[in-house]
Amino acid sequence: MSIVFFEDTSWKNFVPLSYTRSLFDLKIGSLTTFEHFNNKSSKFLTRQYLEDVTKERHPDNIVNKFEYNVDDIFINSLFIPLKSFFKKWSMKKKFLISSGDKILMGRIDKSDFEYLYESVVHDKKINSNRISTEMTDINDLDECGTLYSWPWDFIFHLKQILTSQLRLKNKVPNGIKVIGNNPVYVDKTSIIGEGTILDASDGGIYIGPQSTIYQSSINGPVHVGESSQVKPYSIVSNSYIGNNCRIAGEIDSSIILDYTNKSHLGYLGHCYVGEWVNIGANTVTSDLKMTYGTISMKVGNEKKDTKTIKLGSFFGDMSKTSIGTNIYCGMRIGVSSHIYGNIFNDVPSYVIYGKGIGSENAEMNISSSIEFQKRMMSRRNVNMSLGYETMMKTLFEITSSERKKYDVRSKRFTIR
Repeated sequence: MSIVFFEDTSWKNFVPLSYTRSLFDLKIGSLTTFEHFNNKSSKFLTRQYLEDVTKERHPDNIVNKFEYNVDDIFINSLFIPLKSFFKKWSMKKKFLISSGDKILMGRIDKSDFEYLYESVVHDKKINSNRISTEMTDINDLDECGTLYSWPWDFIFHLKQILTSQLRLKNKVPNGIKVIGNNPVYVDKTSIIGEGTILDASDGGIYIGPQSTIYQSSINGPVHVGESSQVKPYSIVSNSYIGNNCRIAGEIDSSIILDYTNKSHLGYLGHCYVGEWVNIGANTVTSDLKMTYGTISMKVGNEKKDTKTIKLGSFFGDMSKTSIGTNIYCGMRIGVSSHIYGNIFNDVPSYVIYGKGIGSENAEMNISSSIEFQKRMMSRRNVNMSLGYETMMKTLFEITSSERKKYDVRSKRFTIR
């Protein structure tokens, strides 16, 4: 039996993060859905333009190119079932679990596999009425697992998620100051600077291989990945830091994916930051209104109340902020966009956003975007693959309507 992770058109709720990765590759706390199951024989169904980069991320797994197997279990990429629920249903020959119009999990007929395959790969809405496998609708999701429907779900539940994931064996070198009773794991190849405090009072702490924590305060639950640096006098609380990151200033209740730089003072709170992002010196994200009211975010053409009073911003891969950038609550910063000054609107992908300093916004030329990204990758001894470059070009075309909606045109960007 293999698990087949599939995504549906709800990926559009998670842009810009989901523009450059499949939903099963979004970190939920310190793990993706795929990593949560730890099923090495897993297969993946994703949008066609993401097929090559998904293969690069998962060289040992099959992406899109597989035949029907009667034993396979299909799982929605944003659904994490309870172990008991998964075990109970996986014993059945045929089944399909739904919640409203959302398919969560199932072992399906061949005709349903063919329909699901066609819908996912070609980014078509999955219509449950087209499914022939007998369906069981779940009214109370709490009895079967967790379904993540909105990007702010990842932030609102982050502390609870990280706490449950960071159940580690204690392993702390001598001479390191630890506060609290939750588990702390420091890899033997990592360096913890003198004066660093690891405070595990509210949750566990994991420091991965080859990472360096200079004199700083790490307040659990916190996960710091492999080969990352936390620079002197930083404060990191309730956060996930990926691999090969450079971190400084204050980080609170945030998820930061691989190869991202925040190397200077500034505040990043209740944010989700993609890969290869550069956060300029003294960039500050607001995560609380002065009125203490709930924060709204734009989803498609409508505003949705997130029902939380603490929420920062969502940064697409390869985005950059200039020095002194201030970003209001609940903003989306598009893929490969460069932003300046005060940001109080969502920023589309591939945009040089100068409105915040009195300049006109301009579309970023795709060749320039690729060149800039190759330069950044070379600093970490990474070569851009053909698949990644093709994905960038395809995404530039896909997001053209966003730029048109915001009246962003191709022109030379100048700072006034």
